[in-house]
Amino acid sequence: MARLSSLLSFSLALLIFLHGSTAQQFPNECQLDQLNALEPSHVLKAEAGRIEVWDHHAPQLRCSGVSFVRYIIESKGLYLPSFFSTAKLSFVAKGQGLMGRVVPGCAETFQDSSVFQPGGGSPFGEGQGQGQQGQGQGHQGQGQGQQGQQGQQGQQSQGQGFRDMHQKVEHIRTGDTIATHPGVAQWFYNDGNQPLVIVSVLDLASHQNQLDRNPRPFYLAGNNPQGQVWIEGREQQPQKNILNGFTPEVLAKAFKIDVRTAQQLQNQQDNRGNIIRVQGPFSVIRPPLRSQRPQEEVNGLEETICSARCTDNLDDPSNADVYKPQLGYISTLNSYDLPILRFLRLSALRGSIRQNAMVLPQWNANANAVLYVTDGEAHVQVVNDNGDRVFDGQISQGQLLSIPQGFSVVKRATSEQFRWIEFKTNANAQINTLAGRTSVLRGLPLEVISNGYQISLEEARRVKFNTIETTLTHSSGPASYGGPRKADA
Repeated sequence: MARLSSLLSFSLALLIFLHGSTAQQFPNECQLDQLNALEPSHVLKAEAGRIEVWDHHAPQLRCSGVSFVRYIIESKGLYLPSFFSTAKLSFVAKGQGLMGRVVPGCAETFQDSSVFQPGGGSPFGEGQGQGQQGQGQGHQGQGQGQQGQQGQQGQQSQGQGFRDMHQKVEHIRTGDTIATHPGVAQWFYNDGNQPLVIVSVLDLASHQNQLDRNPRPFYLAGNNPQGQVWIEGREQQPQKNILNGFTPEVLAKAFKIDVRTAQQLQNQQDNRGNIIRVQGPFSVIRPPLRSQRPQEEVNGLEETICSARCTDNLDDPSNADVYKPQLGYISTLNSYDLPILRFLRLSALRGSIRQNAMVLPQWNANANAVLYVTDGEAHVQVVNDNGDRVFDGQISQGQLLSIPQGFSVVKRATSEQFRWIEFKTNANAQINTLAGRTSVLRGLPLEVISNGYQISLEEARRVKFNTIETTLTHSSGPASYGGPRKADA
């Protein structure tokens, strides 16, 4: 009995200690008296672009448990493969390019030959080709896109099999939203003529992140001379790729290569950064540009972790959830549209409204939101749980605003067009509105409204019924009194 009592006392003391430690580490994270439109706090320059990082220690981002990154990749720029310990949801704000993902344990499904000769030896090409080089006459046309030693091997026997095999490569364009699991390596290449701009939210507070609340990119190639300046204590430490930490001899044995090549993998003398410029053609195996994808019916059995669809486009008004030609549109993306989001526990909303259009006051019922402006300007007001207006001002292109769960927000476009992307920390985020046909006030009895606000029943009726839109409305002025007005076109 005494032993049980001691154990309970120790457990209680441990819980108190852990609670106190957590409180010290993240004190009053969501007691926010003021929100600010945030700009990037760190810029990591590279040979062919830059990476802009927002300060994840900012109270509003700390409250939401996320960090935010913007990648700007110049034409012919290659963002070298990296992975995070957190779930990531990205949005292509501008440009076009290629994206590749490497999911651990999945097979290479993109191959440069549709025919494999079963009697021709190894399907992996290199080792077999080195032993047979110069034997027989090959099909020279099959070697297109391969350079150096691979180009020479392309002139050998058909029995060599595939020249290259790798995991899935996709075309990406403006409006694409990309979901990425923790630990999945990802790379991007800009094959267009204008910069490729990608913004990403990292869910630091996710149950899948077993490290601390710091965004930690793990690079498979390249070096970052500036280091992870956003992590305390690493300001002066250059960030090397993870192969750099092993001895060349170990790498040589693991990859079955010579030590000199192993040293090259470590990029020790490479100062190009994590976005490099590709010299010459970039001939990776990829499908042709996709056309408008028809809606497919699935029964839930076709999609595995290796073949899971991770991309969807939110810039097509024909697929919008809310659409008014004279006001704008709003599109949402959740786990019903993109099943992979069920595991990431993230979702997104894309909005585009015209000048003087307004998104009716609303709040996120079950998620924090991070709003990033891709085009234009808007006047935004945010109200917290204390009934205080914690943000009241303009937000413009390139700025970020975090909106905690339950905080009410209203947006009104002040430029010709206002466009934004919202990342939300729930796979199926839900909103509630204050005004409109499906609002909380519309659901209350007139007597409750009249007594609660000390207004007449006639005034209560106007409050309840005058706004008949659900999400978007004009903000040119107050509605005229005298009864419910007609819906806007």
